[in-house]
Order: sequence, then C-alpha cells, then structure tokens
Amino acid sequence: FEMCSQLQTQNQPVEYLFLFDGSHSYVAAYTQSYRAKLTPGNESEAETEALCAFIQQFTGIEYNKLLETLLPLSDLNARVSVAVDLITSAHRDIDRDSLHFAASAFYYKLKAADAYVPSAKYHGSVKLLRAKTSSEYEQNLGADYKLSEVCDGEVSVHVIEGDHRTFLEGEGAESIKNIIHSSLA
Repeated sequence: FEMCSQLQTQNQPVEYLFLFDGSHSYVAAYTQSYRAKLTPGNESEAETEALCAFIQQFTGIEYNKLLETLLPLSDLNARVSVAVDLITSAHRDIDRDSLHFAASAFYYKLKAADAYVPSAKYHGSVKLLRAKTSSEYEQNLGADYKLSEVCDGEVSVHVIEGDHRTFLEGEGAESIKNIIHSSLA
C-alpha cells in the first residue's frame, strides 16, 4: 500500500494493487488489544509479547511460560536469542542465523505496522484477498479492513478459504492465482 502511494506521489503509474489479508489497519487491530495489557513505555513488555507470538507459530509452549522466560531478559537481542533456542530445540533443521533475523524482523515489522498511518489517500482500485476465517479483531475492521477510508477507487474484496496463515495454501492459493490472473487478463 505505502509503496504504491509513494509511487503515485512521484507520478509513477500503479496499475494493480493486491493486498493479501491485510491493510493499513490490520496489524494495529491486533497490537492495540495487546498494548492495552502493557505498561506504557515499557519496551521489554512489547518485545516479549511480540516474541511470544513469534515462538508460538513454531512451538506449543504455553504463553505464560514464555512470558516468564523472556520478560526478565536484558534486551531484545537476549530475548531473540532465547526465542531461537526454544524454536530450534523443536525444529533442528531451521538455520539459527535466519531464524534470529526473522524473529528480530517480526518485532520491528509489528512495531512499524502498529505506528503506520497513511499520509495520503491511494488513488486507484484495490483488490483485497482476505481469509474466510477471521478473528474478532479482523471482524471489527469491517469487510474491507477499512481500506475504503484510505482509497478513492473501488475496493473489491475476495474471500478465500482458510485463515490468515493457511489461505495461501492448497485451494486458497489456486483461488488467489485465478483472481490475479483474471484481473490481469
């Protein structure tokens, strides 16, 4: 979204914009619910919350156990190192350096997305390919994830089987391929 908006400010054409189960408001909808539980300005709590979510994508470790393990650590790098240890203990085939980068990037991506507010409207149409199964956070955003607030063109929503993690697999991937192909034809 932001890259297309920046291209437009430079008078560069943007013919198509496809968004995959996300919008300018999507991440903030999640992070705001977590932020309500955090102490304002306490970066260690924010880092811990993000890394708990990251670790739970790979392991079945309970949230409270992760919290007890990560929160007392000195800084983000220490938390990421422990996250890598926990994940690679269950998945030995994952490269530690790549995982370290991914965990750090996950935190910084969430932090940036949480603070993101579009500076201008996007001038054009958007196709939102959204997962059929959604959480209460997504439902609170409405069918178009609030894209109509920041786009002056048509926002078309295509609902794809699966949830935020699985809609890019199997039948969902096939549906997405067909939607994109027919849009570009």
